[in-house]
Amino acid sequence: MNLRASTAIKSLKIRLDQTCVWLHISTMASPNTTLRGLYVFSVSWTLFLASLQITQAAQTRTLTYSSSGKEMEGYVASPELPEGEFRPGVLLVHDWTGLQDDARQRAKRIADELGYICFAADVYGKGVRPENPEECGVQAGIYRGDRTLFRQRLNDALSQLRAVPGCQPDQILAIGYCFGGTGVIELARSGADVLGVVSFHGGLDSPNPADGENIRSKVLVLHGADDPFVSKENIEAFVNEMNQWNIDWQMVSYGGAVHSFTKKEAGDNKASGAAYHPKADQRSWKHMQQFFSEVLPNGKKGWSSLFDGQTLTGWVQKNGKATYTVENGVVLGVTSEGSPNSFLCTTRDYRDFELIFEVKVDDALNSGVQIRSRSLDTFKNGRVHGPQVEISTNGNAGWVYGEALEGGWLSRDRSNEKARGAFMKGEWNKYRVRAKGDLIKTWINGVSVANLVGNEESFKEGFIGLQVHGVSRGTGPFEVRWRNIYLRSLENQRSIK
Repeated sequence: MNLRASTAIKSLKIRLDQTCVWLHISTMASPNTTLRGLYVFSVSWTLFLASLQITQAAQTRTLTYSSSGKEMEGYVASPELPEGEFRPGVLLVHDWTGLQDDARQRAKRIADELGYICFAADVYGKGVRPENPEECGVQAGIYRGDRTLFRQRLNDALSQLRAVPGCQPDQILAIGYCFGGTGVIELARSGADVLGVVSFHGGLDSPNPADGENIRSKVLVLHGADDPFVSKENIEAFVNEMNQWNIDWQMVSYGGAVHSFTKKEAGDNKASGAAYHPKADQRSWKHMQQFFSEVLPNGKKGWSSLFDGQTLTGWVQKNGKATYTVENGVVLGVTSEGSPNSFLCTTRDYRDFELIFEVKVDDALNSGVQIRSRSLDTFKNGRVHGPQVEISTNGNAGWVYGEALEGGWLSRDRSNEKARGAFMKGEWNKYRVRAKGDLIKTWINGVSVANLVGNEESFKEGFIGLQVHGVSRGTGPFEVRWRNIYLRSLENQRSIK
């Protein structure tokens, strides 16, 4: 149990003790006073329970792997994720002291605070942990002098991160400190497929500035303005390199900060050239988070991707013979002649949630996304049934249909002209679905469509399914595509009535 949970439980016990004493005293007054007090207590108690969220700390473990035949020992920190849910990955590269506690703590902080999967790389090798500045200099010098080897170590670590269960392989960032700050820029210069790199008080020099042409990511440099180890010539050369190759880059300089401004162990002696700077440490962390939000607009804590961009892990097909494949980071559904409706369904159920996705469909095909749906042997031999958010070009998109249910449309009134015109033919359309309690609301491209109040006892929980509608023989094939499928649970949000 983490500190937050422990503190919350202690607070709960204190409030219980105080409440018992108050109730005992109040019963000695008058019955009316006691009843009023009980009502106040009930409301306060409900509010307190609603605010009490006991979160699980990140799961951590060491990970042994190989790089160029050498055994390495990295460190993984990850939120607990069910199968079929994915989060962005962050590669963390240690400073010149090697993979020590400070790097592990940063990795855990990323998993705890941001909800990302973080892998702290080991550049030096298993058991190689320098104990003094001289040893640090020797190890760091090996890789500063051999950038090819440095890049190989980091790319091998990147492969390990992508293989961590739950990591979204096409949503990878890299951050590094000092020696590691140099490393992540070298990783970018190697042409690595990452979305962004962040260098904290890292070296900026490059033996071969022409390698800037290989950079595919955005670059953020967080720099101590008074760092004596990064010369003005280095900064100027770096700026020229970034500009020469039209890299999307930015640099933040912190006044009064020298080298190692994020490292508490560096002490406070600025005259040495390396010292901890609390404000620069805090500000740089916030700047990193802002950068992450820019690079990963759907990467906010609490949101999980339901599609890893490469496989159909976490999904299973039910009913029908349509085909589902992955093509260029998109789920592609293709009709099959004479087949009934087909559904690609999540392998787990969801209750209260917010779902966003993008979809494009052929004009001749209608489709849909099932929410809180079921497939039971006792209902029409396993036919998928439940609420379906419509995908179509005929004006009904976004309304809620009762798939395989008597009565058809659950959204009875579909006359709103603005809502009927929200779906764009031949384009990617952004859907948002919010299901909480007995309320289902939908939006398409920012336009509100459905606002459905259903039966509290029905369809409160179930899987999510991507429908390819059945077609007659001699027609098709028609296609529907989905991408950027994200979900966040609303289970911990309580409504006080």
